[in-house]
Amino acid sequence: MRTEPNIYVCSTVRHLLFALLRAAECTDESHYILFFADYQQASLADWHLAKLPANISVFELSRGRFRQQLAGSLRGRLCYFLAMRGLSAPAIILRPLYSILAAASPELARALADTRTPHLWLFNERNRMARLLRLLVRRFSVLEDGEGNYLLQRCPWWKWPVRLIRGLPARHRVFGEEVCCESVWVLHPGRLPAPVRHKGRQIDFLTSPAGLATINQLFGNHAISTSDAQQVILASQPFGIPGVSTADKQRVYGQIVDYLQAHGRPVVLKIHPAEDAGDYGFLGDRVRRAPAKIPLEALLLGATQAPVVLSVLSTAGLGFERYCCRIKLCEDSASDALYFQTVQRWVADPKTLDTVLRQKLPA
Repeated sequence: MRTEPNIYVCSTVRHLLFALLRAAECTDESHYILFFADYQQASLADWHLAKLPANISVFELSRGRFRQQLAGSLRGRLCYFLAMRGLSAPAIILRPLYSILAAASPELARALADTRTPHLWLFNERNRMARLLRLLVRRFSVLEDGEGNYLLQRCPWWKWPVRLIRGLPARHRVFGEEVCCESVWVLHPGRLPAPVRHKGRQIDFLTSPAGLATINQLFGNHAISTSDAQQVILASQPFGIPGVSTADKQRVYGQIVDYLQAHGRPVVLKIHPAEDAGDYGFLGDRVRRAPAKIPLEALLLGATQAPVVLSVLSTAGLGFERYCCRIKLCEDSASDALYFQTVQRWVADPKTLDTVLRQKLPA
């Protein structure tokens, strides 16, 4: 077994799934998966982790508790201050960070002390926990977080000067753009924005035999029964669009469900883990509900027929096309502007959404 450990920083159930699948494929390496469960109010209790291979360890942590522990000492506060600004820290400043990790896993702490060269895997290198863990390494790799990996994301004007000083494009940012990111592992490297396309690597571990065995072990009893070829899994998502309210979102999803039912297509609703399930209470018994805290990809393997996975603009099912037919109502774009404009148009004129549904889901 290789001496340097792999450390994964996860904040969503999809992150956790991808980390487990990569770890299952790389049996000659040690893997330590840090899952900050409070981001989606999830819990490892939903995952059957007792029978994981000996080289894979998963730890449930809390972002709030992590920050609170650092705030308990001057060095911890300084550690946090430097991490949030993308600055490095000397070993003496990092001691509180090592102590927190040692409390979570003495084995992980020993591995870090022995090698000092862990391979850090991040899904979003800008979130606070990722920034803290980056203090322990000089370089890291990025694993696909979702559609955001393929977009140029606009930066507020007040960040432009600092980005220019750091040698980064002023107006837009992309995942994995920093020099210390050595590779970006995604499902479609060719779709990566130009500034990071040279770092692109192909994810090839999602449907390996070892990975599929791991998914069945963890989630076999949660699999969706899809004996009906007409059934559609509707994967929801937070909109986060200026001028689009929760009521607007409900009208959009209500209209989608109405269309599907009018064409004799039963609906299984898969609510995004970051959403409030109460937002979809208005649908009542018009839909079946899949477990919210289990990744959709993990639920597809029990399907007797490949279901349609329908979303507005989501990576739900991405990489698992062997087990489903993915349909997105919004077109892919190099920025989020088209997505915003499309949904805003649906809200202003519901007939335009009906037109899209007829094009994407003909009767």
